Amino acid sequence: MNPWVLAHAAVTWAMVGVIWTIQLLVYPSMSKVPSDAFGPYEQFHQRRVVAVLALFAIVEVVAAAAIAFSVDGVPSWLSWSGGGLLVLIWVGTGAFYAPLHGRLADGFDADLHRLLVQTNWLRTLAWTARGAIALQMIRATAA
Repeated sequence: MNPWVLAHAAVTWAMVGVIWTIQLLVYPSMSKVPSDAFGPYEQFHQRRVVAVLALFAIVEVVAAAAIAFSVDGVPSWLSWSGGGLLVLIWVGTGAFYAPLHGRLADGFDADLHRLLVQTNWLRTLAWTARGAIALQMIRATAA
């Protein structure tokens, strides 16, 4: 078994777990935070989520690139579709979700919060698809 494929699957599934937790627990519970405490809460959330995810994100990107360019046995359509989803996830995070969190740090806004919860299903499904792709990569290299 290729160590890049294993590392990739491990961090991808860690990210799948995190995104589902955020989607089903963290984001919905934001509406329960009192208005006067929401700004500091959102700032705390941003700092902590970056601290939790930074290492996973770096390993996931490096492992995905290593698989795409140097691992035999993984069909190219798997590595490139998984990589494409990863690009979409991180471009969306930087261009849309990070600014949205920045706006929420100024204070709770029900419309922005609803937008966050509803559109984050895209990232949730994209990471879940990456998890399935990671399992297929394991299967492909274990044969």
